[in-house]
Amino acid sequence: MLRNLMARLFGRGEPEEVQIPPDAWRELCRDQPEFAGLSTEECERARVLAGRFLAGRPFYGGDRFVPDDAMQMRIAGLAVLPVLELGLDWLADIRSVIVYPDAFHVDHEEVDEVGVVHHVNDLRAGEAWSHGTLVLSWTDIEAGLDLDHGLSVVIHEVAHFLDGVNGAENGFPPLARGQSRTQWTQAFQAGFDRLNRQIDAGEPTGIDPYAGSHPAEFFAVLSEYFFRRPEALQHFDATIYGLLEEFFRQDPLGRRAGRQGASERIAVRD
Repeated sequence: MLRNLMARLFGRGEPEEVQIPPDAWRELCRDQPEFAGLSTEECERARVLAGRFLAGRPFYGGDRFVPDDAMQMRIAGLAVLPVLELGLDWLADIRSVIVYPDAFHVDHEEVDEVGVVHHVNDLRAGEAWSHGTLVLSWTDIEAGLDLDHGLSVVIHEVAHFLDGVNGAENGFPPLARGQSRTQWTQAFQAGFDRLNRQIDAGEPTGIDPYAGSHPAEFFAVLSEYFFRRPEALQHFDATIYGLLEEFFRQDPLGRRAGRQGASERIAVRD
């Protein structure tokens, strides 16, 4: 039913693509912090990728929630941003999306330092399930319109899927051709260790301390910062920023600076 509504409101071109209205998409590109600095051409390419993402994956609501078309568009846009230059094939493992109205409870098991298994119930804003479901809290996505919120739950969970493309979520996704595995390992390990030393010492970290819980979370959190708060990531570790720039083939800092410079030149002419 929801997919039929989506097709009726958005219209369809090719069978494999949902046609997202350009006006609604431009508004998203303007308002969502992660899209800051995108050129008109990049924004349009993202619109096409988001339409393909929507066409190929059913959306479901948890707790009787109904994610409407605008919600689905926002989620799709954020999901495809990390693969704007990599291609949608990188998201092939995402087969469906579940959206809860708010943070949701998850039962799971944890093993402590001495090997004892504990049953834990956590409240989550998002999850990347290994069988291909992306699970999200709409409240946390909506909060992302405020840059002070600092988090980007969609990009975080998508990063887990990218990390797992090679079969394991360990903070080591398949790298670009020619990208040094040794440099990646050394830089990310050093950054992870430094973050945990700061946490243990009670020092300010500059990034979300949750990144220190596991190498996979380190990669996912830093991916959030890369697209949402690139200045903070570069300040935390410029080498890691450069490696993520090479991996994603995007430079959020550079394009934001370029867009700001263009705006300043226009203001001077005015």
